[in-house]
Amino acid sequence: MKQLRYLSFVLIFISLLIFELFIGIITDFSEVKILPFYILIFYISTKYFSNSFVIAFFLSGIYYDAFYTSNYFGTTSAKFILISILINFITSRLRVNLYSEFILFTFSLALYKLETIFTSFSINYFSIILLISGVNYFLFKLINITLKEDVFKKSF
Repeated sequence: MKQLRYLSFVLIFISLLIFELFIGIITDFSEVKILPFYILIFYISTKYFSNSFVIAFFLSGIYYDAFYTSNYFGTTSAKFILISILINFITSRLRVNLYSEFILFTFSLALYKLETIFTSFSINYFSIILLISGVNYFLFKLINITLKEDVFKKSF
């Protein structure tokens, strides 16, 4: 039963990664990118991080390296796992409010887009990272509010 659960995590993560790549292909000429896989990494790392997700991050990184990059196998996996561990470590140590969460979101997004920062280093790209971070953080908060379990308890 555990293996079926791990397999479902892997399939969900890989399908969301494919969806993110598809969105990237559609919006290739646009500066604003929607990153659902990154939002998933941030959501899981802040709310439900456990060892069961490490296998899913690892295999989705291997999938990404095998079909979409020329990196060595495991480079993207290490990046996904490192980002999730850093996010989990910082959120567990700090008192999280809206500003610190947004700064953490932006910092981890810069780590997520590290290859493109190195290839096109400019001040303009940093403003684009802030714009992408703002849009994706809004989507993260929207998903976070939608998936909250005690929505009806607070309204009464």
